[in-house]
Amino acid sequence: MSKTEATESGSKTLTTRGQLVTIASIALLSSLGLNGCVQDDGRRPSLKDLVVPSYTDDDLSQLGMDADREIQAQVEIIDDPVVSGFLNELGQQLVSEIEPQPFIYRFRVIKAPTLNAFAIPGGYIYIHTETLQRVNSVDELAGVLGHEIAHIHARHFSRREAATQAAGLAAQVIGMAAAVAVGDPTPAIAGAGASAALKINFTREYEAEADRLGAIWITRAGYEPDAMTPFLQKIIDSSQRFPDSLPPYLATHPFPDDRIAAISEDAKTMSPQHPPDLALGQAMTAAQDRLALLLGTRRGRVNQPVAESNPTTTEVLARAEQFAASGQVDRALMLLGSVDFSETRDPRVPFRIGELLYESGRYTEAIESFQRTLDIDPSRAQVFYQLGLAFKAAGERHRAVYAFEQASLRAKDNSDFKRRLDWEIFKLTFAPVIEAGFADGSDADTSDTPLGSTRTEFTTDAVRLAWWAKLGSRYRTFSDRFVIRWLDPSGNIAQQSPALERSGAVVGSVLEIESPPGDVGEWSVELQLENEVIERQSIQLRATAAN
Repeated sequence: MSKTEATESGSKTLTTRGQLVTIASIALLSSLGLNGCVQDDGRRPSLKDLVVPSYTDDDLSQLGMDADREIQAQVEIIDDPVVSGFLNELGQQLVSEIEPQPFIYRFRVIKAPTLNAFAIPGGYIYIHTETLQRVNSVDELAGVLGHEIAHIHARHFSRREAATQAAGLAAQVIGMAAAVAVGDPTPAIAGAGASAALKINFTREYEAEADRLGAIWITRAGYEPDAMTPFLQKIIDSSQRFPDSLPPYLATHPFPDDRIAAISEDAKTMSPQHPPDLALGQAMTAAQDRLALLLGTRRGRVNQPVAESNPTTTEVLARAEQFAASGQVDRALMLLGSVDFSETRDPRVPFRIGELLYESGRYTEAIESFQRTLDIDPSRAQVFYQLGLAFKAAGERHRAVYAFEQASLRAKDNSDFKRRLDWEIFKLTFAPVIEAGFADGSDADTSDTPLGSTRTEFTTDAVRLAWWAKLGSRYRTFSDRFVIRWLDPSGNIAQQSPALERSGAVVGSVLEIESPPGDVGEWSVELQLENEVIERQSIQLRATAAN
């Protein structure tokens, strides 16, 4: 499958603190294309299809991805793993309180000396460095993040457009995001005035809903329900000290004084449901210290010095490889575990431990080992990649995306490795399969699935087994590249063939039982794309009941 980058074209302009900047077109950012992953074959939605007050979750995810790309092209993102890692961990702790939900949440730190935080559709949340420096507690920052998460989760962007019957969410989001990101709430955007960009401002109703939802989620995570009020007070104080300058946060989050009173009142009926994670308090202190260093040296990340490899460690690694090669994985792990890598500062040891644990299916332990590796050397893209695979295997899709993004930042441009990372990010952002199930393979017009009547199990008198899957919208243009494989109860391949395409959205497969009865037990079906299993389901084949 081709994953070449789409060509950027067109232009739009905005004014940022007096400087006119020409940037990539709104049309590109609104095209719902997968830049760098899938070729544009002309079948993806166009701008005119997008700018209507009805959006799928995939539409919102794509809009966010495109706007995020635009933001990152205009501002400096702090991607140091100590700073971004802390913010991501806190954010994901809050996101875990609203699962399951369709969006992958990203948390970015923008280098800017203003009190600001904002969100765009699809799960993208941005915190300015001044905000991260000025918050006094994890609770306060959790309150800010919880509020922004709520705007996304409640789909305030598309709901506001539908309510006002206004078209152009794409232009508004991109314009507002680019402007607020650089601290200028009044851009001129491609022929539309500043008012068009700022129509994204939320009503009091939406702000109140975001405050309410955010408070619920942060209390579930162990934080105080009114934790956001100190930040809002900082905004008020800033606006009073500088009356001629509108703080960026007020451009997208009005009425802070009224909200403080409402939040305080609601907080009387809520309380943290368990103690907070104390480790995050230490992590915030480390992140703020690291951020001060980064801002002082004008750098986006700090690469810690790594000790040179020593002969003793190299010898231990070689012996461990001999054990692993002979199938004695536990002996290899014990030998590697005897090395004090905190003293040797040799990242090869915890990394190899992580690999062996991952290969053994011990994903939680593998994650810990890869994270220890990054504590020693946070510069290696391969370590972040392996960490992403471990998170993905453990079902931690949000954290997996963070790790893959960190790896992508460190990978060489236009390399096969970088394309593989971007593909992993794409698959986690956009679900390949929306709905799937088994059926009897009949062609009756009254069937409730594309491949016959639904089956929750089969009996041995069945002459065929069928399975179907409704593809996510971003996968339908290459549905002919899917392969479906059937596995019998022994794990042997009973059939492997290209997926049967029922429509642009549905693929399936029918397995004919040549000599009934089929083998009793659990039969499985796998949907593969480029030799990777992206969906797997199983069903029981039971013996036919005796008459």
